[in-house]
Formats: sequence, C-alpha cells, structure tokens
Amino acid sequence: MQPRPIKDFALPSPDSRRPVAATGAALAGSLAGLEFARAAHAAGSDVVRIGMVGCGNRGTGACREALLTEGPKRLVAVGDLFPERIEFSLKNLLKSDDINSSIDVPDGRRFVGFDAYQRVIDAGVDLVLLATPPHFRPIHYAAAVAAGKHTFLEKPLCVDAPGYRQLLAANAEAKRQKLTVVVGLQRRHQRNYLEGIAKIHDGAIGQVTHIRTYFNVPAGGRSGMLRPAGMSELEYQIRHWGVFLWLCGDHLVEQATHQVDIANWVMDAHPQSANGLGGREVRRGPGNGDIWDHHTIEFEYEGGVRYFCQARQQAGAWSHVSETVHGTQGTLVLGTGPWGFGDLTPRDLRDKTRVRENPYRREHDNLFASIRGSGPYRLDAEYGAVSSMTAVLGRMATYSGQLVTWDEAVKSQLRLAPNRYAWDADPPVTADAAGAYPAAVPGVTHAW
Repeated sequence: MQPRPIKDFALPSPDSRRPVAATGAALAGSLAGLEFARAAHAAGSDVVRIGMVGCGNRGTGACREALLTEGPKRLVAVGDLFPERIEFSLKNLLKSDDINSSIDVPDGRRFVGFDAYQRVIDAGVDLVLLATPPHFRPIHYAAAVAAGKHTFLEKPLCVDAPGYRQLLAANAEAKRQKLTVVVGLQRRHQRNYLEGIAKIHDGAIGQVTHIRTYFNVPAGGRSGMLRPAGMSELEYQIRHWGVFLWLCGDHLVEQATHQVDIANWVMDAHPQSANGLGGREVRRGPGNGDIWDHHTIEFEYEGGVRYFCQARQQAGAWSHVSETVHGTQGTLVLGTGPWGFGDLTPRDLRDKTRVRENPYRREHDNLFASIRGSGPYRLDAEYGAVSSMTAVLGRMATYSGQLVTWDEAVKSQLRLAPNRYAWDADPPVTADAAGAYPAAVPGVTHAW
C-alpha cells in the first residue's frame, strides 16, 4: 500500500480531544495570552521540572544526561505507549546514585497511551524530553510549544513534508516566545566538529568543492520478528518502529540525519536537489518491515557543490562512519565512528575524566543554560528541521528513482500516517499472507 496523499498539512492529534494546530497563524492564535517558562528560570535557582515522553533507550539516555546537569532539576512525569517501558526506564534511572534523588514520579504521573504526551505536558513540567518514534515528533513538539514548554527533541524531527511544515510553524512560535529547543544532533555540541567546521568556514581548506559522508553499519531496527498472535498490526509496527517507513522515515532519515546535518552545517544551507539509488538486498521477507537497506545520494547545493551520502545496514559488508570535506586547498576529516570519536562509545564518554568531551552531556548543559538564562539562547529545531527534511529529500529521490528538487519536496502533500491513532487502526502499510511488506520500487513509487 502506497502512503496516502492529503490536501493540507495539518497532522491529527493522537488524542482527538486535544487538536494540534499546524499552521503558523492557527498555532499563534491558540497561544495568545499564555505565560512562558523561560523567565521563571532566568535567575538559575528554580527547579526545572522535567517530563519525559518516550521511555526507550534514547529517552532514558537523554533523561540521564538532563539529570546530571548543574542546578536544581527534577523528573516529575513520564509517558509512553507501553507501561513496561516506563517501569524499565525508571528502574534504570533510579539505579544511579548521581541522579536518583532528582526523580519524583509517583504512579499518578506515569501516563500510558496515545495521549500520554499531552498528559505529561499538562503535569506541571517546564521542560519536555521528546524521544518517541520520529513519526510523532512534529505532533508532540507542536503540543509542547502550544503549552509554552521548553523541549529536547531527539532526531530526526520529521519523516515527511507535512511534518516538516508543522515543525516550521512550531519553530516560529517557539522563537516568538523565547522557548529553548535543543535537538539530539550531538555533533553540533562536539568539540572536534565545532573546531573543524569553524576552520572550514574560516577558509582553511579553501572553497568547498564536495563532501562525502558514510553511515554504513552492520544492521539496524528489529528485523525478522513476526507479529505475535493477538497483537494488532499497529502495535506490532510501533513496537518494531525501526523497520517501518511511516514511523522511522527509513534508516537514511533515522540514522544518517547526523551526516546530512554536517553537510548542511558546512554549507550553511540546504541542497537544491537530490538524486540517488538504493534498495533491499538483505532486508527481505517476513518480519523485515518496508524500509530499504542501502542508499547512495548525490545532493547538489547552490553553486554546484556536491554532497555524496552513503547509508547502509547490511551485516558482513564494509562498516564505516565518517564525514570528509574537500576544498580547493585541502581536505578535512571531521569525525569517524558512529559517534564521531573513532572507537569511543557513549559508554566510554560517560567516564568522569571525559565529561568535557561528552557531546551528549554538553547538549544538555547547553539546553539548561539556555533555559536558565545563564548561556546563549538556543532554538536548535530550526536547523534540526531543515536537516531532517534534507534526509527526507534524499529518500524521496532514492525511492522514486527521480531527481527531486527541494521545492518539490517541501511542498509534498504525501503524509506517512494512519487515519487515526488507536490500537485497532489500520497502519499505512500492511503485510501479505506470508507476513512480508511491500517496499518502494524506483520508477514506480510516488515518493513525494
């Protein structure tokens, strides 16, 4: 089943009782007269009350880093579609003596269901950590802005153009209200990238001619697991969101957005067009969702600068992650390895001797400094939205087999979503009798 087009870009709220405005005018109107939280923490002495939406590994990790920042803060509310995720997350957070005294989440502030995000937002929080599957990010972000909350957004920020446009509307209102928004593109807070890109912008390698990035890894998602008897199709797909297009945007969007963001950062712009190719060589058959396992894209920026992007999830193939920028007077490798530190992992970076180098900690330090008024104001969702949409542009090009322009991509009415959010709802894609899902076919698929 192909994703369905729509006539406008208003995304429905998971809770129909709480509609989410999508256009800038509607969003601004819904916020008239609200008071906002940034000023309440400008003195740096008030407790920042945190709500977490999405209690998987990423949400739990972001919450841990948030609770390790300087100054008073407290986790007071959590929400997820699945109650066991909440219990698992809190159990792990409470194990740490460094943060357990900052956790106060009684049963009455543990929310489950499609409206859990709104209930967390309404639970007296100042800051919301949004780490659900990417499909839900624009909906949840718009709701947080509508309530005047600061937010941390895990990447990517959208999986389609309607979601991108909703992000832009929310960004405009967040900026008007001086709400802090930080995005989980941690390389923007990482010293080797900050220093390297500063050198490029200062002319160290001359004029940029082309960029190469790779996010080639052994595997991803949760492939090969069939839907258990008695579980609805929608629940199955959400539980295995990493292999379904409408939920993750494809691994090109879900993972390689890091590399795409680096290219946009280097160029201080988004590309004008993209063409590419890819497919499914190993991710086939029942239990493997509907996303591809490899992509190669050529993005073109204004002035003719090319950015060549590889993204692959195949076991036994060359595994390599890096970002290299070529110029008229030299070449600079910005980072290597999945986290940009070669062989170092996030676990290594948690060592107390490496705190100053840990970009996951630094992004939350910067988040809280902005909220408290003790550091520069940050609205990272502006570049986060553009980089996420750039990755979506790349997917549109590979899935369709066509050259797609930026303007064509951002105007797309193709929305990747079910008609409603309920466990008995039909998802955008369904399996055949054997449990296999149809995937995009270049030259056939309408991808934007």
